[in-house]
Amino acid sequence: MRIPAVLPVAMLALVLLARPSWAQEQGGLGLDLSSDTSSQTSSPQEQAVGLDLREGDGNTVSLTPRYILLGLETPERAGAQQASVWLRELARGAVSSGMVVFGGNLREVRERLEAGYDAALRCTQAACMSGPAEALDADLMTAARLSLEDAGWTLRMWTYDRDKNVVHEDAVSGRNPKDAAFQKEAAAKLGNRVMGLARPRALLKVTVNVPTAVVKVGERILGVGSVEARVAPGTVQVEVSAEEYATFTKTVALKPGGREEVVVRMEISGPAPEGPDEAVARAMSTREGGTPIYKRPALYTALVGLAAVGVGLVMGKGAKDVEKRATDADGDGMMDITRKERLDAQSKANLATALLIGGGVATAGSVTWLLVVPARSEAPASANPASSGASSMALHVVVGGSF
Repeated sequence: MRIPAVLPVAMLALVLLARPSWAQEQGGLGLDLSSDTSSQTSSPQEQAVGLDLREGDGNTVSLTPRYILLGLETPERAGAQQASVWLRELARGAVSSGMVVFGGNLREVRERLEAGYDAALRCTQAACMSGPAEALDADLMTAARLSLEDAGWTLRMWTYDRDKNVVHEDAVSGRNPKDAAFQKEAAAKLGNRVMGLARPRALLKVTVNVPTAVVKVGERILGVGSVEARVAPGTVQVEVSAEEYATFTKTVALKPGGREEVVVRMEISGPAPEGPDEAVARAMSTREGGTPIYKRPALYTALVGLAAVGVGLVMGKGAKDVEKRATDADGDGMMDITRKERLDAQSKANLATALLIGGGVATAGSVTWLLVVPARSEAPASANPASSGASSMALHVVVGGSF
């Protein structure tokens, strides 16, 4: 039986038409991550890097570092045609050590970064990689570029370490993008880099009694209220703050793969006291035998005595000035002051003497009461011990003279 020649030709045409397109006509990534309809299946390129090695149980928190492969930039058409193969090899190399798990495939990464995806893919510095890593919750993240350079075809990889905020660069050169040895060498180098940087996470659980409290570790906000989060191991500063509550801080040492719980009971912080500071009042109370000095009557009697002495000094000075003018300067046998001035000056002198004596006695007695008599004593302090001293002091300042 002879088979018509047209049948093999038709079958060959069907095979060629069914072959997927491995490269885009435009765009550096070489991967078609778009979707025209919700029912459209993933393209072969996405399936090539669709190694979903993430933790399977969503109810448990894995402490294995999360790794993200952002993608591969391929400016040349020949490189773009091999993009899916390269991405598959790089993905396998990154997780070959078992030290990391994938945090998402290319479609998920692009959807989460949205307009910032292209900039993240072309980024080679920590300043522009930290934001995407935070958005993707990636502990390690790699952006790659396959292009023609002076030395030939070169694959460059920039791996961002979120813990230390540092970017590490690796490069591999080869003759042809299709060279399997070239691809495996790059995958091995990426695997070694990831293995050297990967550190198991630590689980930090913070339980707080205030639902609106903000929980921070260093400069990173973990959440509001009670939280549970994967954080980098090491010594960290936990800070819990909320309005009208005193801020809570604690230094916690987190071990790789360890779990730590911090229980926080926040207390309401009262308003600032309007009176003296409690520490100052306590010190004054101790010094005065238990009663603050400003609550003791002797303080105010001493102030009144000092005021009386001051008034006496002023009045005595006025009387002294009148005495200086009570002379017969023109020799007419009559003093140069009037009788009224003389009588007023004499009255002031007498009143000044009384004020000086009384104020001195009151001041001396009050000071003695404050310093010698115990604060808890109910008996009034006697002013007699200081009477002679006060009188002596008053006699030194009394204005003398006769009118």
